[in-house]
Amino acid sequence: MTVKNSMNICFINFNKRWGGVKTWTIDYGTQLVRRGHKVTAIVRPDTPFVQKCIDAGFETITMRPGMKYNPVTIAKIYSVLKSRNIDAAVVNISKDVNIGAVACRLAGVPVYHRVGLPQDYKNTAEERFLHGLIKGIIVPSQGLKDDISKLPWMRKGIISVLYNSKDREKFAEKQHGEQETVTIGVTSQLSVTKGHIYLIDAAKMLRDAGMKFRLKIAGTGGGEADIKKYAEEKGVDAEFCGFQTDVPAFLQTLDIFALPSLEENFPNTLLEAMFTGLPCVAFNAGAVREMTGDSCIILEKKDTQRLYAALKTFILSAEQRRIYGQAARRRCLDMFDIEKNTSKLEKILSGEVI
Repeated sequence: MTVKNSMNICFINFNKRWGGVKTWTIDYGTQLVRRGHKVTAIVRPDTPFVQKCIDAGFETITMRPGMKYNPVTIAKIYSVLKSRNIDAAVVNISKDVNIGAVACRLAGVPVYHRVGLPQDYKNTAEERFLHGLIKGIIVPSQGLKDDISKLPWMRKGIISVLYNSKDREKFAEKQHGEQETVTIGVTSQLSVTKGHIYLIDAAKMLRDAGMKFRLKIAGTGGGEADIKKYAEEKGVDAEFCGFQTDVPAFLQTLDIFALPSLEENFPNTLLEAMFTGLPCVAFNAGAVREMTGDSCIILEKKDTQRLYAALKTFILSAEQRRIYGQAARRRCLDMFDIEKNTSKLEKILSGEVI
């Protein structure tokens, strides 16, 4: 089957929090719109995602999902799918699947499950049932494909690897020079699994060693109060910058990017920093190593001592910041350019490639 000149595509996402899949949806959906496809987004109201979808050119419909298998919501989605002649739909979290995928099956619309983490699938009878509604699975890394392929009921042949990607034009390359005070930063959800406490511990060690730096933490989440309290207890003067509507601009204010996450797969936050040409230090979670190759410094999880040492190296040397930053950007331009990878998504959603 060849890719149609124009498809009607629907993204269904009821997640309350901003996460990697929402960023993925905006990034790829924007490209699909530019290529002449019609994109509809069915999303939960009263979240920043609504305006992002509108700004991206999606026809955006808000509704609350309600309970699992909510017949009212299923009927509403069914109506949207039929009235807009949707050719393919993409779902994410379990609520999207047990409501959205059911509606798609009833409407005769092929549905694709964008999976971000191994734990998105549970080995339960319900998961096996819902898996049967899905035409294809899209994952951001080979490592994740290998992980979920271990489930005994998983149809391995329907899994496609599609790397998270970015529009290179949105990310100006950071210019590194000598300066008295450098800025270390991170952009991620404020939660326990993102490991902010290890960055704060490393920052305390840097401060005690007399290093001149600023620490900026961007993002929101349920762990925000605890993380702020931890920084205060450690005497670390961290600037909490909240949700960023213009991530490329925020990244330009940084000199070093650190991602001490304990759980990731293919983190958009790290990808954005690499596209910006920032030197990056990250813990080896999920597909981080697959993503970065040798272009970033990758450490074992919770290794605060080596995190401190890597950050210190970058603070002291503009040349090291430049070398690592350029290597990170080169890798992104070679492998994660969204213009090239959107062509693969088109083929997946048309049924040409699995």
